[in-house]
Amino acid sequence: MIYYAIYLKGLHNSTGYIDVALETDELMKDFLAYLDMGLKAHRTYTIADPGKAGLKAATRAGKFAVNLSDITAITIVQPS
Repeated sequence: MIYYAIYLKGLHNSTGYIDVALETDELMKDFLAYLDMGLKAHRTYTIADPGKAGLKAATRAGKFAVNLSDITAITIVQPS
């Protein structure tokens, strides 16, 4: 599980970012590929299940979608 703070253009809340925990580091890899080559502006990612309820991934977790061109910065924390 990786914790992301994603800063988005035009996000109208008091902080300017959203926090999300995802299963893998695919968001960071895709964002770096987008910065390098401009590939895949829209993607979906599986949200991590903090409870580890033992259910299948398709039933326990939701999806998170983001337009990579709206991201201004990403910070990550990988728990040890």
